[in-house]
Amino acid sequence: MTFTDVMNSEREAILAEYAFTDSLFRTQIPPYSAVPSFDILLRTPSVLRARHPVQVDELPGKRSGYAFVQTCPTLNYKFLWAHVDNDNYRNDYFTFAQKHHNVSGSELPENLHVDHLFNRERARAMQLTYIRMVLAPQDVNTSHGAGYEKSRTQGAIGRVGRERQIDEVMLMKLLGVPSPRKGKPLSGQMQHHVGRIAAQFGLPASEIERNIRELMEVANFRPPE
Repeated sequence: MTFTDVMNSEREAILAEYAFTDSLFRTQIPPYSAVPSFDILLRTPSVLRARHPVQVDELPGKRSGYAFVQTCPTLNYKFLWAHVDNDNYRNDYFTFAQKHHNVSGSELPENLHVDHLFNRERARAMQLTYIRMVLAPQDVNTSHGAGYEKSRTQGAIGRVGRERQIDEVMLMKLLGVPSPRKGKPLSGQMQHHVGRIAAQFGLPASEIERNIRELMEVANFRPPE
């Protein structure tokens, strides 16, 4: 297995959980991107975990309690979660890929970043202890870091201590699509992404595009001093 294979498997796993529908409300349940504790990850959303339970085990690394592996046997996936203060996350991801995905090689490719799916600075401000880690193309990760994530972190923080789910813009990053920009039309690549997600989840493309634009507005919002 290659690192690209691992990246693609992470994308497929997120989409598989994202597509799971709450039978009561008939809505998708976005997977978590950051949590204050793993108890939330193990128990919720209850309708999903009842059918697809997960376990979380520590990954031995430079510092105890700083890297963990989430495993879901029924959906056949594994994810690395890192403590918000883990500065050794790249090496931990390399260990994770070798141990749990049998990836060969002596180092991570330069064109791939080990990405905090939820911005680390924002997670720290929101007192969220653990963040889901994924592989992302370097240019895409840089685009989001300088775009949506930067604006989101500088804007309103949100409720402290509440677990965070993957939103539409995070999903764009996960699937290799650059960050949109406030006030600018979506590119052809972004429009293609919107159409793909709309078809996969059975939603109107206009609804997904509206959610993306609303997220960009929120990202640039500055609370009063």
